[in-house]
Amino acid sequence: MKQKNKIYTPDQCHKNKKVIRKCIATEESKEPIKMIRFVLDPFGAVVPDLAEKLPGKGMWITSCYGTISKAVEKRLFERSMHQRVIISNSFLEDIEQILVDRAVSAVGLARRAGRVLAGHAKIDHALRQGKVLLRIEAKDGSKDGRNKLTRLNPNIPVLDCVYSEELARAFEKHNAVHLAIEDNNKKGDDGLMAKFKKDFGRLEQFRRSNKNVRLENSTYQCIETTI
Repeated sequence: MKQKNKIYTPDQCHKNKKVIRKCIATEESKEPIKMIRFVLDPFGAVVPDLAEKLPGKGMWITSCYGTISKAVEKRLFERSMHQRVIISNSFLEDIEQILVDRAVSAVGLARRAGRVLAGHAKIDHALRQGKVLLRIEAKDGSKDGRNKLTRLNPNIPVLDCVYSEELARAFEKHNAVHLAIEDNNKKGDDGLMAKFKKDFGRLEQFRRSNKNVRLENSTYQCIETTI
């Protein structure tokens, strides 16, 4: 009996292959998780493609406010596409908002899966029981409350690149300060944690290089070694 050839999808082909993209601004090669893909819409406007699914030639830039700003100022998008392009006046602000939306979406996804703990008391209890994978602290939250939780387990990664009002959108509340992802020792955590690593990591890199935004105690590097 003749054996049929097995057909693999692109995702399956590259599952174990490290993909590298070249930044059009710095010319450095990095993993896509640290970069943003841009494409041209039908009208010739540059738009971010965070899902990396839009058709057309992709232009990759490090997820960094300063680097993207440089690309705009030096007209690197036009050089890359060999044509005139449209850049909106709120280009950088729009990118930041989209990055925030994806980070908040990751929190909402985890909440719907029953994995999010909200509030100092609940997280305190979970930390004492060793059931926390990751903490999310509002950038404008209380340092005292954050430090108390950190002292319970300094090894737990902490993300703090979002404001309380932004986090609250995942809960339909006025604000959210202390959040945690619960460790339930079940399979499937890799996909969820990879989404947090990617979406929060891009936002943190972007805001870190924006002089108008101050990150108090970023530990994203810790997450890269933990997940």
